[in-house]
Amino acid sequence: MQKDTSDLQACLSIQPRNTRPPASKIARELATELLTLVDDDNNKAMAIIREIMYYSPNKSVEWYYEQAVAQLSPKTC
Repeated sequence: MQKDTSDLQACLSIQPRNTRPPASKIARELATELLTLVDDDNNKAMAIIREIMYYSPNKSVEWYYEQAVAQLSPKTC
């Protein structure tokens, strides 16, 4: 089953930029992974992305997703 990542994509479109290319396959995969990590809670996923965007503006879509997934993934030492 494919997860709906359109809300997350809309959240990222809030970030002011000159141009924004369409989400890559990697970004879609990371968005799906993020939604899995937050039990399909779009609001929680968007809040995490917004916070990352606030502290690190003007990064790529993939970078934001990578950071969000890294924050939520279990740490292994």
